[in-house]
Amino acid sequence: MMTISRGKRLSLGLPAALMGLWLGCGTPGVVPMKSEPAPAPTTPGQGQGPAQSAPGAEAPPPASCAHGLEERVSVDVASGSVAYFYEDRPSLGRLDSGAGYVYLDHDTQKAFVARLDSSGTAKSVHEIVFPDKHERSHVVGAFRGSDVVVGSVVYHAQQEADIELVRLDAQDRPIWSARIDPSPLLDGTPALAWGRDDIAVAWTRGPYPMHESVRVALVDAKTGKVKRTFELSAGENPGVPSIVWDGEAYWVGWHSRETRGNIEIRRLTGEGLTGVGATLQGGLNPVLLPTRVGLAVAWDQDRKIWLAILDGAGNPKLSPRIVATHPDPVASPRKPMLGWDGARLAVAYEAHFHASVLVARAPEALITVVDPNGAAAPPLPLHDEDSAGEMPAVLWTGKEWLAVYNRDRLQQGKTPEIVAARLACREGPAPSEVTPKGPCDARTRPAPEALRLPARAVEASVLQLDDGGWAALVLEKDEAIFVRVDRDGKTITRAVLAAATGRREPTIARVPGGFAAAWIDENGAVEVGRLDEAGAMRKTTRLPGDPMTRKPGLAWTSKGLVVAYARGGAVVTALLDGAARIVSQPAPAARMPFQPGDCALGHGPKGLLLACVTGTERTETSVIRVLRLDDAGKTSGAPSLASAPNALLRDPFVLGTAEGFLIAATGPFAREVITIELGSTGEVRRPERKLLSSYGYGAIGAAMTGKDIAVFGIDGQTIAERTVCPE
Repeated sequence: MMTISRGKRLSLGLPAALMGLWLGCGTPGVVPMKSEPAPAPTTPGQGQGPAQSAPGAEAPPPASCAHGLEERVSVDVASGSVAYFYEDRPSLGRLDSGAGYVYLDHDTQKAFVARLDSSGTAKSVHEIVFPDKHERSHVVGAFRGSDVVVGSVVYHAQQEADIELVRLDAQDRPIWSARIDPSPLLDGTPALAWGRDDIAVAWTRGPYPMHESVRVALVDAKTGKVKRTFELSAGENPGVPSIVWDGEAYWVGWHSRETRGNIEIRRLTGEGLTGVGATLQGGLNPVLLPTRVGLAVAWDQDRKIWLAILDGAGNPKLSPRIVATHPDPVASPRKPMLGWDGARLAVAYEAHFHASVLVARAPEALITVVDPNGAAAPPLPLHDEDSAGEMPAVLWTGKEWLAVYNRDRLQQGKTPEIVAARLACREGPAPSEVTPKGPCDARTRPAPEALRLPARAVEASVLQLDDGGWAALVLEKDEAIFVRVDRDGKTITRAVLAAATGRREPTIARVPGGFAAAWIDENGAVEVGRLDEAGAMRKTTRLPGDPMTRKPGLAWTSKGLVVAYARGGAVVTALLDGAARIVSQPAPAARMPFQPGDCALGHGPKGLLLACVTGTERTETSVIRVLRLDDAGKTSGAPSLASAPNALLRDPFVLGTAEGFLIAATGPFAREVITIELGSTGEVRRPERKLLSSYGYGAIGAAMTGKDIAVFGIDGQTIAERTVCPE
């Protein structure tokens, strides 16, 4: 039996790991550009975006990466430093003696360049000294040979910022510095690419707070002198651009907010636009990378990571497809970065969680490998299970992948790090890839249309039946609706039950010959009804309560129907027969150390287990306490503690298993759930574990299928079933 209240939002979901990837669904179009004249050069300009270096000589890659990646070793790059929040994407590139990584430190606001060997270990970390001492942000880099060019935004006034470049030699000493196209307008984060004889800087510009145009400046690599500046677009309110060199020309990509979110891609030489390009329909945060098979483009759209490959004329060689998604609907995979090993693409990205959902859920840094046909391997979380990851970048060293990311950037009580990890292709499937048998084969299955909640629905309780079907009790403002469907989703019964305004917290349970339903009326009394198989109400009984009465638990035993609920600071139980007639009046079963709240009952190997949420010494936390009952609802022993303190637990439910019991209860806002496994006598066998709902409004309950847990949740207004495989 399971219950959901829209105000409470109960949830039991899958662990926070990336699901199997699906490709080519809802594919956005690619529109090649028509020929257009090259724009006349303007004075130098400003920008936003990451840097990419041109691919160099590469060793033959592994024959297969179908099983994804595994981590060989990881090291702290910058001795406790962490990149600044405003750095939109990290800059990681190849140098003659390894790799370079450029970042702006979060605490000191100083810029640094780290030189890494092939293992990811930092050989040197030097501060980048810019001639201009004004406040700056958005540090990015480009790499060639042993030298590094670093670009940054420097602020001269509240609404005025310019781009500044510094070229560093092999010892990170400045060779030259240059201000790029100063103006009284606001310039954004620069993107850099090292061409044949010059360095291209792409950025956006506009009056504060809006950017209006995309600009590119070509800078002499030897002197820092700006050779030409182009305005590629105007009036588009563009987003962060990306720029790369393909060996012959530059490619520039950006998100245009004025074209309904399209991504614009253009090819540029020293003379200006070539008339070659493409428009990708929809998307944010594009990143480009030239490869031997074409120009790879990755972006995020609709909480998924997309990938396409274009030929030299801007035509799709690999049509846009999804290469990464996430099982949690509040997760937002975003800001992809690309790497190329000579045969496959690596896509690194971060996943953040919806800001309006106030739960303690840390961001994730992940990486997947995509083959030339667009098939994505299982993703690898770069960070540990109990840590956070952000802003990953990836580079092929010639032998293996090198990924750099932020770990625990702003996690309270943890030390932030910039971590470099060496990654290699797995030789065999990871344990998580082994497909279990039985119900776990189907990770998600939509529930029948008959279980779609009406628009006015306030609360619902759902019960999975032995025949594989469902029964649901839905409370609306003025009525209750009983619905029953078979395992194929065909509606068997839909009955409207008269219900007065103010009823709340429905509960449904199976009894011989039908169902038992309970709810709390507007005065706090508990009403228990007997329904037949067709959902017709045969009998109702009213049990006394008070204004503080909370959700009741129901369970059928050999003695009858046991009802348990909190009243007057204690948990009371009553016994009813199969016709909902009172056998024994409600009587206190136990007093808890603190005021009890929502309660639930489950029937296990040795009788009933009552689980109730109670308060603690701290008003903002709560715990689960359990109590054994016999089949008549009488206590057997004293209440015991089953969980550690958690924030605002509510809506528990108890499942009887072959070996004992499983308890689940929601945390604040019904996004987080704790689960506890108990033995047959109620002893804690497995410490609590936290899950996060995969449903838009949280989970509403669970049922056991062998050793698997079938979890019901509500996504929007549709109840759905998801199978959670055992760990």
